[in-house]
Amino acid sequence: MAATLALDDATGLQHLELVLNAGRRYRVIAPRPELKAGLLRALRAAAPVAVVAPRGGLIGNLKLWENLVLPSQYREESGSGGAAGLGALEARAEALYRALGVARERFVELCAMLPERLSEFERRLAAFVRGMLAEPQIMVYDGLFDGLTRPEAGRAVRFDRLFLLHFPFRTALYVDTHDPLVPALDGLPVIRL
Repeated sequence: MAATLALDDATGLQHLELVLNAGRRYRVIAPRPELKAGLLRALRAAAPVAVVAPRGGLIGNLKLWENLVLPSQYREESGSGGAAGLGALEARAEALYRALGVARERFVELCAMLPERLSEFERRLAAFVRGMLAEPQIMVYDGLFDGLTRPEAGRAVRFDRLFLLHFPFRTALYVDTHDPLVPALDGLPVIRL
């Protein structure tokens, strides 16, 4: 897959062409926040993208469950409408949480919470699961490791493994304003803006 991304003048880059191969992972270092914001806008315009944002990108007055299913319901990606579609989404969401080490009881507790009650890691986990339910062509991890403890960062590395397990021919990008020191990212191609 090759994506040609046109970034607006405010980013300082008039045109950028990224060749992103299916099934590959990349690190993108955008040293200025406006470069990162421009890249994210361009990616969203070029392909179906899910972004795991630093604060999760969750809607504050909706419970976690509503945040998880809202994009899929909106796009009707569940394959069937009504209760059957919601049941399928719940099963998929629970399976993803379980694969990332969250027991069913904790999943049920989390789904009833508002985002403000979630930890930084739990918000990113929710954003990842929401993205997986949308089945994107590109998964973007925006500052994924910023502010996480070492054990949480270790758990966050598993997001991408799960994404590539479910969607082996899709692309993942780790986007940061700096070069995070995460051994799991060593060896990935680095794109510097």
